Amino acid sequence: MSYNKNDPAMKLMKILGILLGMTLTVGGLSVFVRPALAIASTQQQSAVSTERMNVESLFERGTEKINRGDYQSAIADLDRVIELDPNYIEAYCSRGMAEFGLGNLERAIAQFDLALQVAPRHADALNRKGIVLAQQGNLKRAVNNFGQALNFDSNFVDAYYNRGKARTELGNLQGAIADYNQAIKLDPNLAEAYGNRGFVRARIGEKQKGLEDLQQAAQLFLDSGNMAGYQQTLAYIQMIQR
Repeated sequence: MSYNKNDPAMKLMKILGILLGMTLTVGGLSVFVRPALAIASTQQQSAVSTERMNVESLFERGTEKINRGDYQSAIADLDRVIELDPNYIEAYCSRGMAEFGLGNLERAIAQFDLALQVAPRHADALNRKGIVLAQQGNLKRAVNNFGQALNFDSNFVDAYYNRGKARTELGNLQGAIADYNQAIKLDPNLAEAYGNRGFVRARIGEKQKGLEDLQQAAQLFLDSGNMAGYQQTLAYIQMIQR
């Protein structure tokens, strides 16, 4: 996601949206399952099983709709999921992503807050809330949310990457490099992290290291078949070499 900043260096960063976007994926959360009743009849167990199947089916359909960009219809499915299971954290997070897709940033944040009411230590809800806050321009609050996510999951690659992006925009370049370092340590194939770190290194005068990072990013994009990312990174390298 991009921000509205007037810094010429930041405008240069936005040229390569693939390199510089916040990491934001739909799905991938751990499903919250309520504890089973200690005593239940076979009929009750069957009813619970059927309800759970209905919930999961609705959730999967809602997620597929988000992936297709059918956000309003996805919200209707997720509303029903939450009606059936008010503790289904993934449904709140996905509904937040649907609202985000519609441009309803405050509503999106409200959904992540609902998820955090159910599970205050839910790292991915904190990470996603941070992304929306950053999109609003609330970068300091975003950094705080990414930091909280990392307090609860110290191996959360996306949170390191996203905090690095937000710190870059705030001008905390050494902090950004530290975050990109950690993201790369955890995921050596994260091309975007190499690309962002390369830009920051070039910006602080470490041009050669910056170019090496960008070349690594280009190779990783190429290896993964992401030709758009590859071509954009090459353009980025040419800009820095000038």
